[in-house]
Amino acid sequence: MTNKIALCILGLMLVLPIAAISWSSQIISIISIPAGECTLSIETNEQWQTLRLRALHPLYHYCQITQDEMISALTKAFSKTETPRLEGIYSSLSIGRLIDFPWLVQHLAVTAYEDKKWNAKKGKPVSIDINAYAAGILFNHQLLAEIEAALAQTGYSIVGVTVEKVLVGTFREVPLYQGEMKPGKVPFDAQVWFRLKKN
Repeated sequence: MTNKIALCILGLMLVLPIAAISWSSQIISIISIPAGECTLSIETNEQWQTLRLRALHPLYHYCQITQDEMISALTKAFSKTETPRLEGIYSSLSIGRLIDFPWLVQHLAVTAYEDKKWNAKKGKPVSIDINAYAAGILFNHQLLAEIEAALAQTGYSIVGVTVEKVLVGTFREVPLYQGEMKPGKVPFDAQVWFRLKKN
């Protein structure tokens, strides 16, 4: 039995690096542009037909990507004609950690704090799952209007938002927040995907 377990572990050790290499080999970088101290890039996984917007800081701090910078990156990626370029029909756009986009974080935090469906004392929604709650706040057409306008030029619309791993903290943890440091806890970070539809 011990030999069988050892063989299984050895097999996994050999297979996992190959799987990781195979997955990463599907990632194609379309564009990379400077955004403050960070680099903003658009990548695609053609096998899964997904897009990823990555904000990379050289010192591993969070970035402060503005709405204009996000829209500029998306516009350049979708309008690029030389290889590598976007050629498929994509089902989602991952933007990574929400904390890299202070204007989105502030909307989430302030909206939650003012919402009767959010319990600031406990730092969680009154009734529903916290991921679904945050997704509902972020799937706001007024909030996403300019992003949707940029995507609409290439025939895409945002049909939903998916959220995972919501972090909760005080207003001191909300990037660039300059309002009143109200008591209680609010959502301020998460992993976020925009679900896309090609019209």
